[in-house]
Amino acid sequence: MSTDATARPTSAAATALRNLREVGGPSLQTGRRRTIYRADTEVVEPTAYPGSLIAVLDLRRDDEVERVPHPLAATAGYQRMPLFDPSSAIESADAAVQLDEQYIDWLERHRATIKIVFRTLAQIDGDALVCCSAGKDRTGVVSALLARLWGADLDQIGADYAATRENFAERFAAELAASNDPERTRIAQNVVPEIMINVIEHIEGRYGSVEGYLTSIGLTDDEIRALKH
Repeated sequence: MSTDATARPTSAAATALRNLREVGGPSLQTGRRRTIYRADTEVVEPTAYPGSLIAVLDLRRDDEVERVPHPLAATAGYQRMPLFDPSSAIESADAAVQLDEQYIDWLERHRATIKIVFRTLAQIDGDALVCCSAGKDRTGVVSALLARLWGADLDQIGADYAATRENFAERFAAELAASNDPERTRIAQNVVPEIMINVIEHIEGRYGSVEGYLTSIGLTDDEIRALKH
């Protein structure tokens, strides 16, 4: 189950991206050789994005891209990179209901495409953007792994994840009011620190570290080193 795919009107451009920010929070990447941003995808002008970007990794499915084309799709650095394996009709197991359960399931079920995302990030030498529809689920998982790899503590990771809840307060309220399945919508909107903290603790309990997870999905030592620096 993906929770990023809420349909949005495309008739008028918004003035800003509500969920655009630096991965890990405003100070985590200070002094690093580049900045990686995370964001939702809306109908905005290209100028809504940082002007320093040399790469955009769009994690959305084909149907999402068709519904809302990315504003930077015409730039040389834009890359379609669906996090969910296009050859699989299954995004997460039926038993994975809560958000942390879904994310943990994705980390195992979609290892091949997660490897492509991180391998690509390792090769980019400059500022980059990782995005999906809402910028909270698929983007949130990638962002949390990156932040932990850079040394963020669990509280930082939880706070960065939960920032979406405040950023999307009006949107979440509107979605809940219009929902035909309020219980499912409340689960999808349960963007609290504990969700992503649970995911990182699971990874570290099973693989020893985020680095251990990335090694297990096929990244090389050189690629992990490039991601860390």
